[in-house]
Amino acid sequence: MEIKLNNELRGKTDETHWLMPYSDMVTLLLAFFVLFFAISQVDQVKFEMIMEYFSKTDTMPLHELEKRFREMVRTHQLEESVDVELTPDGLMVNFQDNILFDSGHAELKANSGPILDALADILNSQDVVTRKIQVQGHTDSVPLSENALYPSNWELSTARSSSVIRQLLTANVEAPRFLAVGFADTHMKEVETEGRRGLPVNRRVSLLIK
Repeated sequence: MEIKLNNELRGKTDETHWLMPYSDMVTLLLAFFVLFFAISQVDQVKFEMIMEYFSKTDTMPLHELEKRFREMVRTHQLEESVDVELTPDGLMVNFQDNILFDSGHAELKANSGPILDALADILNSQDVVTRKIQVQGHTDSVPLSENALYPSNWELSTARSSSVIRQLLTANVEAPRFLAVGFADTHMKEVETEGRRGLPVNRRVSLLIK
């Protein structure tokens, strides 16, 4: 009887020995998919912060670059005209149009030189030179007048982004780093309506640094 009982217990053990490795495999798969999901949801800034933790790189992280741009804004007393923000796509630096351009024009004001020179100094820094820069022109929703220099806000916004790039090129920022984009009034920071149009916050040139 005792031998038979031992055989029955040994049989049950043989039938269930696979449960432990199977549960380990399921746990590992669950951990893998949780990690995969977390990585797929992280934005560029957070991804760089994670990579910075695990490895050393010669490129300045975006959250550190943000501090440098904020310092530039304070130094030139541009708090009312320039804002800096981290986005999932990169570091965004917004310049209100009136510190760079006259209304309806795309030629840079003479006094915009020091501001763009300070911008170029940061972009030419050794730990920033590998970053790409998308220069975006934006307008409000008010159409240009019939005798305006440009047929529409599309041409005006694109010409303004190109003017900023040309100025930065003269400061030795390398051309392959740039992309010029004109958004007209399709990416406004504040929504405009028939009774509320022409908001200054929407007229801007933005640098998206990636």
